Amino acid sequence: MTDSHFTEQLIKGKIAEIIFAQMVRSTGAYAVLEFGYEKTLPELAHLHPKGKGTAETIEIIKRAPDFTIINHKTKEVHLVEVKFMSTLSNSAVLRTARTIQQSWKSAALFLVTPTGFYFDTTANIIASKGAIKAFKHKRIPAKTQAKYIEVLSKFIH
Repeated sequence: MTDSHFTEQLIKGKIAEIIFAQMVRSTGAYAVLEFGYEKTLPELAHLHPKGKGTAETIEIIKRAPDFTIINHKTKEVHLVEVKFMSTLSNSAVLRTARTIQQSWKSAALFLVTPTGFYFDTTANIIASKGAIKAFKHKRIPAKTQAKYIEVLSKFIH
């Protein structure tokens, strides 16, 4: 992967994260906290651990989902990994879900694509061999989601 391709993928991922966070925040029903290691422990990104135990611990932390979502009313907490995919692929979704679940068993995956949003727990994705459900949320109707897809399309072609 070239440096420019890596940078392009990084930017697409950050745009996906911003869209997810803004869309969920717009409901007023959730606290949206950045959780990924690059946000909470950026110095870990540059460590080259010497011991096996340390290396395993750092890998678990590096796989931390991007967000912690807290329901204001029920106080339920959810871990969510956000990914951009230019095209939906069951094999890529399954690979992503398996990687997340290695360290974070109760996490969910939110996919941002040019044609829509998808969401499910990693356990359900794995059980369904990479199939992921279209995102449905009573506080984020299809019309609202379409507006966010429109925003996405301004940055990602």
